[in-house]
Amino acid sequence: MAPSTSDREHNGEASSSGAGSKSKEKERPRSFDEKTRTACWRKAAVLAGRHPERWRQDAAGNVVCRRFWSCHGCLCYEYDHIIPFSKGGESTVENCQILQTRVNRSKSDKAWVEKAEMQGFSCDIKFTDELLIHDLLNVIGQVSQRHTYVIAYIHIPIGHRG
Repeated sequence: MAPSTSDREHNGEASSSGAGSKSKEKERPRSFDEKTRTACWRKAAVLAGRHPERWRQDAAGNVVCRRFWSCHGCLCYEYDHIIPFSKGGESTVENCQILQTRVNRSKSDKAWVEKAEMQGFSCDIKFTDELLIHDLLNVIGQVSQRHTYVIAYIHIPIGHRG
């Protein structure tokens, strides 16, 4: 008697359809893992005068805050496949960029969207230093009744921004 389909799948003998294609999907993860997300964040443009672990610019030039991953505000961002996963793009650092959530959702599964087009999808807000601090404090709030956050601002004179 020939082995059943489930016996062949268990022994790794499944055809290219069904469970065999599912195992290929496991080899090709759709999401970026933590290590890849960290490297992707680090390769994004640093925002001058701001802490690089907290603030970056996305590929369209939007200011984003690391704490606001996968939400829907103007400081929020998502990790984007430059070449969409649906078009064969891998979940690697080289194929990863941070994008303001609104921009990423508008980009959808398009590959190689021009920066100007991504800027058109962006929130139409330019953040001043005071507005960035105000928005951050509104989200973070007070630590406790006796403790508050102190946000250090590093002033870098024009012409001295290495």
